[in-house]
Amino acid sequence: MADMSKYGARANSNAEQAAARWGEDKQTEAVGEGLAAIAYALLDVAQAIRENTEARQ
Repeated sequence: MADMSKYGARANSNAEQAAARWGEDKQTEAVGEGLAAIAYALLDVAQAIRENTEARQ
């Protein structure tokens, strides 16, 4: 398996933190961590697209 990018590692960390939260009082924190995981995953995709575009030029 390939090493994770910095954004991929951050997304994974946020997803793990979201999964560790439970109970009604932690729902907002879990949603925030989950959204942060998605944001970092999207940054990873954007970086890959940018690198691919630069390589083609």
